[in-house]
Amino acid sequence: MRTQIWMGSLLTLGLLACGGPKGYVIQGDVTGFPDSTLFRLVGSAVPEYQDSAWMVNGRFQMQGILPDEPRIMWLTARVGQQTKGVPIFIGNERVKVQGDISDFPYEVIVSGSKYQEQWDELDRLTTKYDRQKDSAAIILYRQLSPEDRAGEKGKKLENQIHLLQQTIDSLERDFLFKRTDTYPSLIHLQYKMYDYQKDTVQMLFDRMSAELQASAWAKPIRTYLESESVSEGDSFLDFEAEDQNGNRVHLSDFVGKDGKYVLLDFTATGCGPCIMANKEMREMVDIYSDSLRIVSFWVDSSRDTWQKSLQRDSLCWTSLWSAENTDNGHVSIPYRARGFPTFFLIDPQGVIVQKWMGYGPGMFDQKIGRLKNK
Repeated sequence: MRTQIWMGSLLTLGLLACGGPKGYVIQGDVTGFPDSTLFRLVGSAVPEYQDSAWMVNGRFQMQGILPDEPRIMWLTARVGQQTKGVPIFIGNERVKVQGDISDFPYEVIVSGSKYQEQWDELDRLTTKYDRQKDSAAIILYRQLSPEDRAGEKGKKLENQIHLLQQTIDSLERDFLFKRTDTYPSLIHLQYKMYDYQKDTVQMLFDRMSAELQASAWAKPIRTYLESESVSEGDSFLDFEAEDQNGNRVHLSDFVGKDGKYVLLDFTATGCGPCIMANKEMREMVDIYSDSLRIVSFWVDSSRDTWQKSLQRDSLCWTSLWSAENTDNGHVSIPYRARGFPTFFLIDPQGVIVQKWMGYGPGMFDQKIGRLKNK
């Protein structure tokens, strides 16, 4: 088996050297994992499978072709009841991953990628605070009792996490303004574009190279710069999408019908709170049948992923998806849906009367309980 793995490495090198198909090669040299551990390569935004390889004598290799470059991927391995993982930022390059099981995720060495080198430059600024934040979050959500979590200990940890996140955001912002022409800066601008004034986003975007501006990472930023936003008090913004039956529909097909409100839900397959919200949303279909209609829009990049989610969640309300949304987020960005789930309550006249992000038990009754009597 070991001979086969490294013969594969030589074959890949030969293909690359002879002008054959170009792609990525990931070589792992790790310790502390049981022999025959399966390493998987999955997308970061949505857990879509990309590649996998078995570890033999502390080594594994993956090779393939990424559809575009670069991409943030997660390299993960299941060990007992734990999942060990490290994010890697790569294109179609030759990459080496080195470290011990105890090094995951912060001390793993990833070399050979120019994109990872740029990411590491930013990472070195924030890793210290990321570790402290993760440690506080683990204590808060896994080690404290529900009573302590709701009491003084929980509030103290929540405040600590908030302050650490502010420090991380500040360091990332400084990096963005000083090192504008890098992929990490472009990605940070995409994630945080709603936090800046539009003219600031435009200024930073204009300072980036033509390569960055033409990349897939830049498409949501361009959509943001070119679109008007909608929020509470505004009329809803119409869009076209595909429903779960394969029909082309518009949001306007549901708004204002039968005098009902519409709860527009932006959701995603890999979103834990979205999955937890589904149970309560099923109950709402019956409780609010005379006054409310639910419409969920899935931001997944793959139609197949969306379809699998429908089977997994057994939804009993309208579900929408759009291939165009995978290119530049043209649906979710004007609504400024920065996290998932994000909900918009639209009245029968088409006005957005409430917007909120996230889910907690009892939230829907708190937000829209008044509709029970309508």
